[in-house]
Amino acid sequence: MLQDDARIPMYAQLKASLLSDIASGKYASGERIPAEPELGDRYGVSRITVRKAIKELVDEGYLIKKQGKGTFVRRHVIDRKIEYVMGFTESLERAGYHASSEVLERTIIPADANLADKLDLAAGDDVLYIQRVRKGDDIPIMLENNYFPAQRFAFLEHADLSGSLYRLLSEEHGIRPINPKTTTLSMALADAELAKRMNVVVGTPFFEIRTLICDQDDRPVHVGHQFYLGELYTFTL
Repeated sequence: MLQDDARIPMYAQLKASLLSDIASGKYASGERIPAEPELGDRYGVSRITVRKAIKELVDEGYLIKKQGKGTFVRRHVIDRKIEYVMGFTESLERAGYHASSEVLERTIIPADANLADKLDLAAGDDVLYIQRVRKGDDIPIMLENNYFPAQRFAFLEHADLSGSLYRLLSEEHGIRPINPKTTTLSMALADAELAKRMNVVVGTPFFEIRTLICDQDDRPVHVGHQFYLGELYTFTL
């Protein structure tokens, strides 16, 4: 129960109590907090008081409301500089997540004119297409579509890609993907296919990034077409 102290409004006391519960881990990152009626009963306050406390916590970035699902502790936001090549695993580890990957597709396709131009290939040459769902704490965060020159990167056809691809390239093959040649950033709403692969509802906002990454010798490594879950990412220009 809260203290009936006119010097500290009840909503402010409730807000402080919820913040303390978040900080202590009682309500973990991504966890749903109790519904408004339950909080009102638990703390002996009106729903108006509960709503005001929750609204301030949402406005300040501690909580997030999801229509039809409830109110959740906001997960740690992952920040990336758009001009700096940072692997997904590194960016998640810096934000305190455990990174993992699931390979959905790995196949050889013919290069169309666009891929051939970017990857220094001839139209029709083999391209290795790899699609992975990248996860943080087992939550899908990014859908990754990468296109590699197949001859140079044939070793990726059977490589273990459950971890960091960039570390694999750098540490085992001496290829450092450090040079972003072109990058475009836009917003996209999940269609049925993206929603299914990322386990979200249709219409969920994503950052959509298209990029060409080259190595330390300025040779093309891959063309990327990625979708980052909007609520968990910020990009700094």
